[in-house]
Amino acid sequence: MLSRLRRNVNIFSVVSVIAAVLIVVPMLNIITEIFSTPTPAWIHIRDNLLRGYIVNTLILVGFVAVFSALLGLFGAYMVTRFEFKGRKLLSWFLILPLAMPSYIAAYAYADMFSYTGTIARFFRRLNLPIIINMMNMEGAIFIFTLTLFPYVYMLTRSALSKQSAAFSENARLLGANKIRTFMRVVLPLLRPALVAGTLLVVLETLNDYGVVAYYNVRVFSFAIFNTWENLGDTQAAIRLSGVLMLLVFAIIFIERMIRGKRQYSIHVKGRPIPRIPLKGWQRFVLPSILWIIMILAFFLPLAQLIYYATLTFTDVFNMGFIFLIINSLTLAITATLLTVIIALMLANYNRGTQNNFKKGLLKITNLGYAIPGAVIAIAVMIFFIDIDHALFPLYRLIDENSPRLVLSSTLIMLTFAFVLRFMAIGYNSIEASYDKVGTKFTEASYSLKASKLKTLLQVDIPMIKHGLISAAIIVFIDVIKELPLTLILRPTNYNTLASEVFRFAREEMLQESAVPALVLIFISSTLIYILTHYKKKEVPINVR
Repeated sequence: MLSRLRRNVNIFSVVSVIAAVLIVVPMLNIITEIFSTPTPAWIHIRDNLLRGYIVNTLILVGFVAVFSALLGLFGAYMVTRFEFKGRKLLSWFLILPLAMPSYIAAYAYADMFSYTGTIARFFRRLNLPIIINMMNMEGAIFIFTLTLFPYVYMLTRSALSKQSAAFSENARLLGANKIRTFMRVVLPLLRPALVAGTLLVVLETLNDYGVVAYYNVRVFSFAIFNTWENLGDTQAAIRLSGVLMLLVFAIIFIERMIRGKRQYSIHVKGRPIPRIPLKGWQRFVLPSILWIIMILAFFLPLAQLIYYATLTFTDVFNMGFIFLIINSLTLAITATLLTVIIALMLANYNRGTQNNFKKGLLKITNLGYAIPGAVIAIAVMIFFIDIDHALFPLYRLIDENSPRLVLSSTLIMLTFAFVLRFMAIGYNSIEASYDKVGTKFTEASYSLKASKLKTLLQVDIPMIKHGLISAAIIVFIDVIKELPLTLILRPTNYNTLASEVFRFAREEMLQESAVPALVLIFISSTLIYILTHYKKKEVPINVR
């Protein structure tokens, strides 16, 4: 029994168990606080505002999910099934809106459509009495759809490119027309990719605070921040966070209930479906729709930001701004390294496992991405305050004048929250790489008496280095753009590019927000280009 325990205890198991404990404890704090005595603020929210928060959240999420799925599916189908001029360029361009944080696009569009904005002035010069109000629910749906549909596009494009031509050809031979073939053959095979991409869109929409705060859309993230900052009622904010967690889990549960036991993974080798050249009016109309989507989602707000940056660059770009960039990069690099290292340990611990304990541990550690940032921020803050209270006697031994809150006033808390939230992203990329190389070489290394750590460094990492790079890039982009966690958990007077953009927008200094916004977009766009154009020279092995 003891020897078996020793065999199961290694660096991977220790890191995995510690990570799971550190992730689940903050979430348990929220659950326990829900059952405490309600405050007057919570009673008011529950009786008068909660229903509105739920309805608004469901409306926002529902419309964004549907529109994003349609745009993502249309874009993916066009670039994988048809040949037209500019297809290769568009196939990459359609990913670029991910480099445009939703809150930045929201600020740009709100200013462009304001009375003195660029588009409003353009309409007046043409004597067109067109007034478009972006600062509402419809505007938020528009912004989220344009900036989040690439999640659906990327996953659906990947699934379409791997579909065998045999399925569609057999359907056509049996007399099905193009529409029926698409609805009965192509679309069902795309369901896992569509659902996964749409679920990512839903989670990102629920996580947002910048758009809904600026557009005054009363959804849960807005309510949590408002209760926390303006009412100063921590318990009411925690209860709102608990309701939002239940809503998120309900959405995931409903999807899995609808899916049931149906299997969609089909491992069939065959030639891919050849692209068909567009003819007639389709050559101009269909690609034009994609270019219009790109202009609205990326190039139009980018052009507005560049124009504003030319007006305010000398006022904004100074030594303080350089330190702002250093803060953002340092924080993102630290959080990314920690996330990828822990995800690598988790992936090793769970490779090919059928153990229910390990599976449960994995689900716990990957829980963070399904929970909105505002909820995680409050849970992590309470967790670190409890730690500080427990360690306060130790602080006093070291320094008699030590403050009570030490860890919760440093970047450690914010970095921990980033790792908690983005662990699933790093893990999924690394796990996919492990699935490709199999376990044969790792097991051979173990049989030669190499330690697990030595095997990891000398065998596994060289084979999955491309997956590690992909994981690091994706996590880095998400961290540097993240707003809710940064706003709540950053130390006093510690600013990042994201928080600075939000500060300028909140103070109605949209022109000044352009420079930090452009730096964020430039960093994200560069990394997306590297991710999509990086030559992945796979290890020449085929292990089952």
